[in-house]
Amino acid sequence: MKKKIVLGVAIITLLCGCGRTIPTLQDGKEAVVTFEDGSMISVDDLYGELKENATAMLINMIDRKILEKEYSDKIEESKESAKNYIASLKNYYTDEKGVYDENALLTAINRYYGFDSLEAFQESVELNYLSNLAIDDYAKSLVKDKEIEKYYKDEVVADREVYHIQIVPEVTDTMTDAEKKEKEEEALNEAKSVIAKLKKGEKFEDLAKEYSDDEATKDENGSLGSINKGTYGNDDFDKEVYSLKVGEYSKTPIKTTKGYEIVFIKSESEKKSLEDSKEDIIKALADEKLEKDATLQITAMTELRKKNGVDIVDSEINSNYKNYINRLIQAAKNNENQ
Repeated sequence: MKKKIVLGVAIITLLCGCGRTIPTLQDGKEAVVTFEDGSMISVDDLYGELKENATAMLINMIDRKILEKEYSDKIEESKESAKNYIASLKNYYTDEKGVYDENALLTAINRYYGFDSLEAFQESVELNYLSNLAIDDYAKSLVKDKEIEKYYKDEVVADREVYHIQIVPEVTDTMTDAEKKEKEEEALNEAKSVIAKLKKGEKFEDLAKEYSDDEATKDENGSLGSINKGTYGNDDFDKEVYSLKVGEYSKTPIKTTKGYEIVFIKSESEKKSLEDSKEDIIKALADEKLEKDATLQITAMTELRKKNGVDIVDSEINSNYKNYINRLIQAAKNNENQ
């Protein structure tokens, strides 16, 4: 059955505790507020004002109803995630003694998000969590088999057992730019000297123990274990790791945010099958689509509302909704072009 979101005016009876009866509202023409001169604000007046300004609120109500049905198994997860997020925020809002200051957090939440209470903000974070699940699923649904096959061929690689020597420049925040540059050059020259020693036949593991500044791996001969693209978080590092053959080491130092790297490829495992890689590939391609097209987030939720038969009966509210969605899409496009 087609679901409809029907907004109507309820019959409301208002009574006060002091014995005075406030007018019963029977239809939209009756007063919500009366004035001494006989004028009034009617239910229709109030409803018209609400229609004009409540589009975002209505969308949240619609989405919550849909998302809590579609992702019923993720509701508790969303609540836990929201609680953890707010708990982390509390660490940033403390008084001069380091004690949590709730008023400071509430002020910030109101300023940046427009919420007057932590409860309302938490509900919004929960809804956002569920929305992100729906957006991710929509983006995944757009991924085609040909894209998956191409990604597997071009991007999926086998794990490699990698050893490294890390040379970190000895710079401090108090140094001048010239001093920092000098220390950078010293680190680069040291890395080059290590490579020269490798060329003369010295063992990689011995040089790692002597020269590497990575305290976590130097005593393990510089072992990073089995890694894949993205493990180290540096494109140049990945490029070097997968340009070398098994048994080879870097011929030039690799520049990273920490300093300079020299890598040695000890072994390579068998590449995962397409079937075993498929889930990760779909996620990667979906993330790419969302990154390239910010309007997909809006389209995802719009399509989910259509799928659930949402029909905004009030023509004026429906028009406001369409205009609101168009503005969101245009804003997303403008942000992409900046």
